[in-house]
Amino acid sequence: MDDLVSVIIPTYKGSNFLSRAIDSIVNQTYKKIEIIIVDDNDPLSNERMKTEKVVSNYKADNIKYIKHTQNMKGAVARNTGIAYSNGQYIC
Repeated sequence: MDDLVSVIIPTYKGSNFLSRAIDSIVNQTYKKIEIIIVDDNDPLSNERMKTEKVVSNYKADNIKYIKHTQNMKGAVARNTGIAYSNGQYIC
């Protein structure tokens, strides 16, 4: 298989677990992966700042970071990730 896989990580008040999720994806043996992080935290919240700090530690070209302008709930965050994905497969 040589197809691109898009991995969507919607996050809301989950900055404490975000590094673990990203590292898990980055450490996969299959490398044709794009990671799409959709931040569903309020823009003025401490959680948004924490999430931005975590994401700033990753400089890979295959990581996209999308920020919602307000909390729109999980389903919308997942759909946002799908809209930004380029993969043949989405998870």
